[in-house]
Amino acid sequence: MALRKAAGIVLGLGLVFAALPAAAQISSEGGPIYINSARTESLENERKVLLVGNVDIQQGTARLRADRVTVLFAPRASGGNASGSSIMGGFGQIENIVAEGNVYYVTPEIKAKGDRGVYELATDTITMTGNVALMRERDVAEGQTLRMEVKNRRTTLEGGNGRTRMVIDPSTQPGQTQ
Repeated sequence: MALRKAAGIVLGLGLVFAALPAAAQISSEGGPIYINSARTESLENERKVLLVGNVDIQQGTARLRADRVTVLFAPRASGGNASGSSIMGGFGQIENIVAEGNVYYVTPEIKAKGDRGVYELATDTITMTGNVALMRERDVAEGQTLRMEVKNRRTTLEGGNGRTRMVIDPSTQPGQTQ
């Protein structure tokens, strides 16, 4: 039961990110996305948008914070219109999102932190690296590299040069009686 709960801790984060690439979402709830940063830079020739300095992205009940976020867009099919009405709307499908420096992702169910987080559309994979910590209720999992294959519901936590560490509170287990 404890191993199932531990897997649920890390899988929960992957499921929350699952809607992210298709519509530039950070929440499965959808809705408007509010972005605040010290600087926003649109690099149309490189098909990317840079958000720099105290980046704070909110959608529904989800929040992503980092020092810097880079959104890279996939090449458009030929004949597509490259112009759009918003700073990111004209680029098309998101290919990946990279959050760097003091990365925090928070939903009502889960909290995650690390030095870097990357979502790759092609592999439907989220990778967090550097002092990774995942928290759900009073349970915590820590390591150096967290890789979540969202569609396959497979999660791997590696310790790097150290070991992974988990603290599981049985009193928060569903269906458990004391």
